[in-house]
Amino acid sequence: MDLSKSELWQWQEGSRREWLLTNGLGGYASGTATGINTRRYHGLLMAALAPPAERTLAVAKTEDALDGIALSANLYHPDVIHPDGYRHLESFSVRKRPVFLYRAGEQWLEKSIFMVREANLTIVQYKLLASGHRARLTVRPLVAYRNFHHLLRQNDWPFAQTRLGSGVGIEAFPGAAPIYLLSDLAGYQEDGVWYKEFLYLEERERGLDAREDLYSPGYFHVDLEAGQSVAFAFAVPRPQAESIAALKENFSPGAAEELWQNQLSRRERLLEKAKTVIPCDGKGEVATWTRDLVLAADNFIVRRGEGQRTVIAGYPWFGDWGRDTMIALEGLTMLTGRFDEAWEILSAFAAYCKDGLLPNVFPDVGTEPAYNSVDAPLWFVHAAYRYWQYTLKDHALELYPTIRSIIEHYRQGTAFGIGMAEDYLIAMDDAQLTWMDAKVGDLAVTPRADKPIEIQALWYNALCICAQFAQLAGDQAWEYEALAAKVRSSAGSYWSAQRGYLADQLSEPRLRPNQLLAFSLPFPLFDPETETGRKIAQSVLAFALSELYIGPGLRTLGSGEPDYHGRYGGNQSARDRAYHQGAAWSWLLGPCLDLAARLAPNLGQARRELWLLLTPARDHFYHQGALGQISEIFAGDWPHHSCGCFAQAWGVAELLRIVGTYLAAERSIADARNDA
Repeated sequence: MDLSKSELWQWQEGSRREWLLTNGLGGYASGTATGINTRRYHGLLMAALAPPAERTLAVAKTEDALDGIALSANLYHPDVIHPDGYRHLESFSVRKRPVFLYRAGEQWLEKSIFMVREANLTIVQYKLLASGHRARLTVRPLVAYRNFHHLLRQNDWPFAQTRLGSGVGIEAFPGAAPIYLLSDLAGYQEDGVWYKEFLYLEERERGLDAREDLYSPGYFHVDLEAGQSVAFAFAVPRPQAESIAALKENFSPGAAEELWQNQLSRRERLLEKAKTVIPCDGKGEVATWTRDLVLAADNFIVRRGEGQRTVIAGYPWFGDWGRDTMIALEGLTMLTGRFDEAWEILSAFAAYCKDGLLPNVFPDVGTEPAYNSVDAPLWFVHAAYRYWQYTLKDHALELYPTIRSIIEHYRQGTAFGIGMAEDYLIAMDDAQLTWMDAKVGDLAVTPRADKPIEIQALWYNALCICAQFAQLAGDQAWEYEALAAKVRSSAGSYWSAQRGYLADQLSEPRLRPNQLLAFSLPFPLFDPETETGRKIAQSVLAFALSELYIGPGLRTLGSGEPDYHGRYGGNQSARDRAYHQGAAWSWLLGPCLDLAARLAPNLGQARRELWLLLTPARDHFYHQGALGQISEIFAGDWPHHSCGCFAQAWGVAELLRIVGTYLAAERSIADARNDA
């Protein structure tokens, strides 16, 4: 995850490489390798004022200069950059934290950034490297205080200032949470100026307002000797954040380094936990990638308020979604040995179960959650079962009443017309209840109100799981087993030997990746272990790899199908039309490679095939998009540019699940759990 000057000198290419830091509250910091902010979501401190919601851009960036030579860079016009400090950038790396190395004349300066866990606090450090004389560093913070979806214009806020022991406090307007701008060594000079008309290229390409003004309350300055460091703390305090309260009055030299060592210690503890499940401390590419995926997964596990954990679906703009959380839970928490957090999340969602449904999304504004999802409850059943398989803990049975409630409500019928039809398959009235839920106005782009194949696979899986939990609880399981057999029998109508793949819906047999879930779940709807099931599985996999697989993801629609959209871009309407009509999703690699592994003659062959199929995803993880993360989607057509969110929970989780299950361990996790 290192970029050299040759990869940075063209600012357009360098700015496509992004970085992400998170704080475990839903807050984050992000930017580009060149230092040019290209999104409204880029910033040094995106604070979560009501974790994980109310994300607010507090500090957008800093304008840096060394001995009067500008090191920062901003875009004000598609071809006008001022200043052009990226030309002084010798290298950029994201290993443990983003590090920029600048050369300004004879001087070399290193700039590094990290966030403090469970605090709206970003630390920016500068170190003057080998130098023949002292150098003056000037750092000018640019602040905003606006919702992360919005943009700021000049004089929107008055921005009052209050001098503090270590810097200054900024109040955007009366009653706003203060922004602390602190330094352990530098002096502060107030001057209050607006920087106008920043251009965010990514927003312009998305057809959105792309111009913003930012406010500079003043600047810091310090004279550095060779080898000397200075640190800055940018913070928005919370009542529980005692560390920020202490920094406000006395941000002393050495405090930043202590905070950094705490972050490093926490990383090591995370890896130690993961090692209890998968080996990630060895040498070689598999061990290195496993370790890096474990650390990438940590970004998505956050606290809701001061209470239980939840999962952020994706950065920079998603909140916590039920479906995404349940799909990602195994990879994020169970493969990483974080079973306490897995239980917190499962328990929290179980408490929200209503008429057999789970929240599809928790709104950012604190209103009641939306329950418009047919698959989130079924994924919950799957996640609960996997939790029990990993832990074999008796308290997993506490989820059995919720599982049984989901099954019974689906049998009898619940909201949105969700219910079991006469053929024992699940149908629904609403066209927008599956994960393919994009709309243009009131029109569902991918209407799936019939009987989608993956819902039947999840339904069958849930019935089999409910039967197992019933046995563990001492209840009768035969009723669930009998119903599961009827579902499997009815599902045979999705297969057509002439077509060679499963219909996505009985009324619309299009080529989509959802059919892969009929083979990849613990209880497959079409069992690859049987002769008939194996033939069907082999045919489906062949179509998936030849027509849907594009490297780091799978297309949502075959390229030869009507309404296929191979390009992703333009305004909201254009993007929504491609979202599930050709765009390739990273999380779909999980079920696809599960099936490939199941059909391999042995684990050794499976590993060789999977490693080849994972190569493009590994290249993307280390060299493209947000370095050390997996993007949400990719354009269906070559060259398959990454799009959407630059860091997606279920994309990272499914890659980690595949790598941890089939590549990192001596044998598969599934085999180990079955033996247990």
